[in-house]
Amino acid sequence: MPTAAEFQALHDELRQFVQAASLGDQELALWAVGALSSAAARPAWWAREAADNEAAAIAAAAIERAQRAG
Repeated sequence: MPTAAEFQALHDELRQFVQAASLGDQELALWAVGALSSAAARPAWWAREAADNEAAAIAAAAIERAQRAG
């Protein structure tokens, strides 16, 4: 799961996007859209990482049980 610092970074990126859009600065707005796109991909990355961690924990537990049984 995201940390407080990661949520704060996402907040900052979104705020910059809103500021760029309101100022009419096209270059800054394009940069902010890129940052926003990157930020939008993060939840999927976090979800995959959480699933990978859960799968690794299950596999480790199964290996440990097999070693004790063997």
